[in-house]
Amino acid sequence: MEENRNFIMAIVLTIVILFGWEYFYSSPQRDAQEQVLAEQAATEEVAGIPDMAAADVSDGGIPGMAAAVIKEVSESREGVIASRNNIIVDSPRLIGTISLKGLRFDDLALKDYRETVEPDSALVKVLNPSEAFEAYFADFGWIGDGKKPDNSSVWSASNTVLTVDQSIIFTWDNGEGLLFTREVSLDKDYMFTVKQRVDNNSSETVSMATYGRVYREGGEGQGLFILHEGPLRVGDEGKEEITFEDIKDADADEYPRDEVTGGGWVGITDKNWLVALVPNQDENFATNVSQTSQNGGQQFHVNFATNRAAIAPGSSLEKTARFFAGAKEVDLLDHYTEVEGIKMFDYAIDWGWFHFITKPIYIGLHFFYGIVGNFGVAILLLTVVIKGFLFPMANKQYESMGKMKLLQPKMQKLKEKYGEDKARMQQETMKLYKDEKVNPLASCLPIFIQIPIFFSLYKVLYVTIDMRHAPFYGWIKDLSAPDPMLVTNLFGLIPWEPTGFLALGILPIFMGFTMYIQQKLNPPMADPIQRKIFAFMPVMFTFILAGFSVGLVIYWTWNNILTICQQWVIMRRVEAKTNSQGD
Repeated sequence: MEENRNFIMAIVLTIVILFGWEYFYSSPQRDAQEQVLAEQAATEEVAGIPDMAAADVSDGGIPGMAAAVIKEVSESREGVIASRNNIIVDSPRLIGTISLKGLRFDDLALKDYRETVEPDSALVKVLNPSEAFEAYFADFGWIGDGKKPDNSSVWSASNTVLTVDQSIIFTWDNGEGLLFTREVSLDKDYMFTVKQRVDNNSSETVSMATYGRVYREGGEGQGLFILHEGPLRVGDEGKEEITFEDIKDADADEYPRDEVTGGGWVGITDKNWLVALVPNQDENFATNVSQTSQNGGQQFHVNFATNRAAIAPGSSLEKTARFFAGAKEVDLLDHYTEVEGIKMFDYAIDWGWFHFITKPIYIGLHFFYGIVGNFGVAILLLTVVIKGFLFPMANKQYESMGKMKLLQPKMQKLKEKYGEDKARMQQETMKLYKDEKVNPLASCLPIFIQIPIFFSLYKVLYVTIDMRHAPFYGWIKDLSAPDPMLVTNLFGLIPWEPTGFLALGILPIFMGFTMYIQQKLNPPMADPIQRKIFAFMPVMFTFILAGFSVGLVIYWTWNNILTICQQWVIMRRVEAKTNSQGD
């Protein structure tokens, strides 16, 4: 019995440590990072933007980074965009511009997603111009012989608006016999196709390759154990996740270029958004991930480059790649993987170690949402299904717990009689279990099963975009945010916005109450120290879960309620059966 209690206690404390790490370490660290970024924004001088340079590109090598170009932020993001000559990007899901100077993808917003739950709030912007604070952009180009277009080159365009039905052909002549053409098209979602062509009208053979680059200033991420944010790439060895901190701490050769022969891609991911470069999946290419530091700031680069090819006079070379900038929607990423053949593109969502459980849970959640149209209700229904799946094992667990609870008086008598003789106490205890047909370890198997299921559901609720700004009922307008109905400011009557552990909502308090009731139905701990620790658990979890999404709190609370009902029925049944046998 004692070993069983220690086992359960170790599991509970492990969960507390994992959640406590997020609440007491990751969240304050994230706030500190935001403060640093705000202080950097206040100074008008930010990190420089290095340009691609044709260094060490033999056999398709990744171009190196040239000296930084110092910039000063003198205009707002909107001012930068308004001051340049732009092509308009307008599709069912994207709105933005492409500057004819440099031809960078640096201004894109998502029509389906807003910054807050307010219907008139700003659209989510996934990219930022190179001249603005925290630049975030993607570009394509050529490596090799001759004069090539760069970020200062001004292109000509066949149209002024890029839509799903109308692609645009851009041209630039280097004046030395090389004509560069770039045709850009866009699907109905977030995927661009970029066809690059160079016509050699000179008298010399030239050797050239293409490249793509995603550049980001000031990437930090939230530093959460449950979610990867930062660079990632897919190659012959599968997916490689690289955090921003990994790159900062890495030696120069720790993230070398990766030669890819079987398809893949490279990009930078946030919790809900992805910017990715997708080379032609039928051609060989190489990728690299790197970081530079200029003027006190960090810049992160993910690149790909194709193999060099010789272009004889009078001939041409054409290369095609794709570029994704948008929301990490499960069905959409699955489509690009299964239908359009982008290797492991669905793995842009961090399903975690238990992906074989996480993905089915997501499918179930999405199925119920399709029926009821409310993710909160879908969570309740999915919880019932999970409880039903675990019902046979849970029955054995609660029956064993019920019998153990009824055995407490006999256990106490054994302790009083053999308390000083540990060996005899153990022997008599095992004899009691055998006579009463009680297995003290029967409750362990359901715990083993429930832990990966719980973390998988937690993972689904956190890493998928579906619950973002999804309402439930009443005051809950966003299932992905903490409970806004705060007890500590009397539900808004006091003009004060609590933060940290003081931001305690009514739903986490109710969750703690259900956890307390559930504990009362369990057999009491024999060890008084363990008994005190477990008595404190509902209070601790109340404050820890106060900072988590309402969707997770709803799941946990509803699961507790179902467990209470199940425990009560089973224990009453065990008690009645025991009393009848006694009669």
